[in-house]
Formats: sequence, C-alpha cells, structure tokens
Amino acid sequence: PLRIKVGSTVVWTNNDNTLHTVTSGTPNAENVGEAFDSGLTAFITPAKTYSNKFTNTGEFTYFCRVHPTMIGKIVVVP
Repeated sequence: PLRIKVGSTVVWTNNDNTLHTVTSGTPNAENVGEAFDSGLTAFITPAKTYSNKFTNTGEFTYFCRVHPTMIGKIVVVP
C-alpha cells in the first residue's frame, strides 16, 4: 500500500506496452469506479499517466479493469 497525506495527488504511469485503467474498488463490486476511474473510453496507453487528488482520508483499493488481478491500495491519512 502507498501511504499519503490528505490533499496529495497520486500519478500512475503506464510503463508497460499494453493498455490499463486505474479504477477504485474491487472487480464486480457495486461501488466500482465511484471514488476515481481513469475510464474505459480513455485507457492509459503506454507512457501515459493518470492522476487523482485524494481529498478524504481512508483506504482506497484499486485495480485495472483490463487486468483485474492487478490491484493496489492507497492509504490516505490526515
């Protein structure tokens, strides 16, 4: 997990040679993408980035919609 302070911005960079997304939640959950989502219409292509500013404290899980076993967590503290 990545631990950050509230108000911080996280930038994900696609260093791979395939398309990815950054989508909050877990696959098949009801709240998928509610906190943040790079979207299926604008995939993160190789060498591109997606960023999100975290304005609330908490734990935020995320995954790639294309590769749902790629997961991570952001822990936002005061």
